[in-house]
Amino acid sequence: MRVEQASYLEKGLTFVIPDSILVFAPHPDDELLSCGGLILKYSKLGTKIIVIGVTRGVGGYSKESYESDIHAIRIHEFEKSIQLLGADQELSQDLGYDEITPTRFYIKKFTQLIRKFQPHLVLCPHPEDSHWIHRNTALCVVEAVYHCQGRAYGGYQKEWVPYGCYFYESPSCKFEYIDGPKIICDITAYWKQKMKIFEEVYKSQVEMLERVSDWAERTAKLRGELGLCEYGEAFIPDTRYVPLKILLI
Repeated sequence: MRVEQASYLEKGLTFVIPDSILVFAPHPDDELLSCGGLILKYSKLGTKIIVIGVTRGVGGYSKESYESDIHAIRIHEFEKSIQLLGADQELSQDLGYDEITPTRFYIKKFTQLIRKFQPHLVLCPHPEDSHWIHRNTALCVVEAVYHCQGRAYGGYQKEWVPYGCYFYESPSCKFEYIDGPKIICDITAYWKQKMKIFEEVYKSQVEMLERVSDWAERTAKLRGELGLCEYGEAFIPDTRYVPLKILLI
């Protein structure tokens, strides 16, 4: 961890920069829509960002004629998104699952990934997300965060305790309906870049997510009002199994 003086914030405020952040994205595009501003911001601050794409997103087509090509298209889009966001291209990966359930197979995989990368922060969807892939991804991550600090799943001498775990907002999990403290990450300086990446990269999702851009802007402005900035992304900390040693800014 590094302590930095935030010259662009209120004078005299200091903050801790995590060395690494591990982001679990249920589908290609979740890493961008839900926390793309944070990734852009922290990668510029020097944090290593690792993004794990969980499923192939093969349901993300609006016309039957697109079905045969959707996997290859979404993988290419995901890889391009990772590059433009400034995430680590070598360590980030797409697991390529068709679906995910909170069972031992997936929990073991997530636990091993957390131990392997030893991130300071872990980000994932909220367990109450309405989308079942998002919800199941979150449940697996929460279990993995619990197990990674013990010895289950081959953890002897590999134990790791992250310094924080955060749930991120999504179009299928609006935080105004979710209890818990909201921490706002100021993404004002990165808002335009975030949406430019979405429009340029995830072209296959234009018909599927035609209203997402409007949702993203309205939500970012609302979160900005809460965080006393122009545009923000909201996160809810989960402190059941890890200490909250690093606050997002």
